Amino acid sequence: MQNMQFALRSIGIKMLNLSNSNGGDYRVLRKSYCVFKAAGRLPLGASFDSKRSTNVDGRKLNSLLESYQRDMILVVKGLKVVEKSPNNFHLYLHETTICIIWNPKIEFQLNTSHINNYAIINIDLKNLELKLDKDIVNFSEQRQQFSKDDVKFNALIEKLTMSIKKSHCESFLAFENDVLPFVEAFLNASIYSVWRSKRNRFVFAIKNENLFKHKFFNEQSAVLLVEQSTIDLQIFYLKTNKFQGLHSKESASFYELDTFNASSGKFIYENDLFPDKIKNLKGREIVVTGYDYLPYSSLKYVSDGNNSYDLAFGSNSSGAALIDGTEIIIILTFCELYNCRVLIDSTEADDWGEVYPNISGTGCLGMVIKGAADISVAAMYAWDIDYTFLDMSMYLARCGVTLLIPAPRRLASWLLPLEPFQYNLWLAIIVYLILEVLALIFMHKFENSLFGRPRSWYQNFQFAYSTALKLFVSQGGIESVRSITLRGLLFTYFLNDIIITSIYGGGLASILTIPSYEEAADTVERLRSHNLKWTGNSLAWVYAIRNADDERTMAIMKNFYLYNDEQIAEMPQNRLDMGFALERLPFGHYAMGDYLSSRKLENLRIMKEDIYYQYTVAFMKRLWPMLDRFDQLIYNWHSAGLDIYWELRIIANTMGLKKQKQLESIMYSNIDDMGPIKLGMSNFVGILLIWVLGIVIATMAFLLELIIKFYENKKLSKRGGKQWMN
Repeated sequence: MQNMQFALRSIGIKMLNLSNSNGGDYRVLRKSYCVFKAAGRLPLGASFDSKRSTNVDGRKLNSLLESYQRDMILVVKGLKVVEKSPNNFHLYLHETTICIIWNPKIEFQLNTSHINNYAIINIDLKNLELKLDKDIVNFSEQRQQFSKDDVKFNALIEKLTMSIKKSHCESFLAFENDVLPFVEAFLNASIYSVWRSKRNRFVFAIKNENLFKHKFFNEQSAVLLVEQSTIDLQIFYLKTNKFQGLHSKESASFYELDTFNASSGKFIYENDLFPDKIKNLKGREIVVTGYDYLPYSSLKYVSDGNNSYDLAFGSNSSGAALIDGTEIIIILTFCELYNCRVLIDSTEADDWGEVYPNISGTGCLGMVIKGAADISVAAMYAWDIDYTFLDMSMYLARCGVTLLIPAPRRLASWLLPLEPFQYNLWLAIIVYLILEVLALIFMHKFENSLFGRPRSWYQNFQFAYSTALKLFVSQGGIESVRSITLRGLLFTYFLNDIIITSIYGGGLASILTIPSYEEAADTVERLRSHNLKWTGNSLAWVYAIRNADDERTMAIMKNFYLYNDEQIAEMPQNRLDMGFALERLPFGHYAMGDYLSSRKLENLRIMKEDIYYQYTVAFMKRLWPMLDRFDQLIYNWHSAGLDIYWELRIIANTMGLKKQKQLESIMYSNIDDMGPIKLGMSNFVGILLIWVLGIVIATMAFLLELIIKFYENKKLSKRGGKQWMN
């Protein structure tokens, strides 16, 4: 066992690639350390400022150290304790955190005298569940969340989840029979923990590599096995899993990296114990969800010229496929650089899908979290809920969600006579006519008095009212006037009315030749005020705004209706109460489903604003070893401007530019250029309505006069007078 201890210590130094310490007494006890402030305990993984000191009573600290067993969490990050005074300590946190799964059957002692900048979480599986309640960390809140999410968990999963989440454990050490329980627990803990790492390292001390047939050893690249020779106990074989090349889902294979001689304390070959297995994947398969959504992802089944295969077809040759797309091309380029092969799986890829807290899901994202696929693209927005359980890449593109809205309709024709003037101008004209009538009443009364023609006020009103209306429509009166004052006043009114009617006629002529349209719901605020319904073929269209709390977004959300592609395609071409979701791509193009034909687009317009925008990403399962290299490729991709080129090229090849040109044209024009048009009856409906209204009023007035005259004659007949009618 001393040889094993010496070997692991040497491996640890090589693994961490850290220099020897340059001073101070470093010692790690096989007990848990707990540091307290005067106010109480520090949280797990708490950091300490090197410029500040934590005052702790030395005797109390020693008593606490004795009271905590080694299975409890070690709050140490390097444990570089510098004693400035009997009660003054400094604790520095650096670099990485190591989680050790202690095995009581293994005589192992961790000696860190040659390692600097580290942290240790000690976990003892013996009676672990009973000891969680005594831990310095409160696990009750995490346990309640697990129960609420209906996920499977045990004491080891709880401990590992908290260690990863709070102390950022990235390196793990386990022994013999504890390896498989650790692997099972770690796979779940890595998903349950919000924090995640791209540089996990695993060291397992074993007796026989045949024990390890878990899928974990097929999926992780940084695995080191330490196996003691059965012939010479001074020799230790250092092995790693065969991550590169075609991998079997049944069991993993291992190969030897180096050999350590405990008696000499040297590595025989001096090889890297964690070699870079990503730079040449040697044909390893990367499974992508086979979701056909142009232009992000294109999937065509062809026998010739294919570059992938759909696993949903099994061994059937009809699964040969040609894949392309603005995001698929990045994965294809990645495999060209790192020598891997892209496969697709369309088994459940009928929608973007979603992930549930109990580590299940639907659609493409469900395939990823269940392990059926390694990565999923095709307009996957950076949804925060899905990121909680999956990993995601750097952003691929910026996309805006907007709508194809009904084209604005022509204004109702019965309002045509009112359109030449604004409403405040109509109000001014009405006031002007009232003043004109009043002036004519008094001037006509004055003239009649002057020339000795007695007239009642009602007769004066009849003259003023009829004359004002006739002048307003450029007509002359039938009654002659003799007063020069009244003649001058009528001449002035006539000039004013000519100007008003000329302006009105010009405005009416322009309206008749240039049609007017109603306000379109082409902005977010107008979309809300018009209360326009809108639809999409998946709930993914509203995932990003489903938790919005502002009133405008909530109002727009309430008007969203979910229909499938067939239902949307069958909607009437001239439906005026529905908008259709589409995506505005970063370089001037649009992405939408095939359910909108070119003919239906003629009656639609694109909004000027986006309802919201999101960045698309690639979602992959947690612990995907190639994520770091994939992100680097995306950085270089954007820097080189390849995203602009591939968007144009793929849209031209897979979608065609005809529909894109049509979309562009309807965005920048509200109506088509129809040229000169012939006037029809629809242009005069408003005027005809006024004429009909006048006929109706005149008829009613005539009938009312007949009724009144009838009753007057009836009264005269009762008095014995002569019946007559005028």
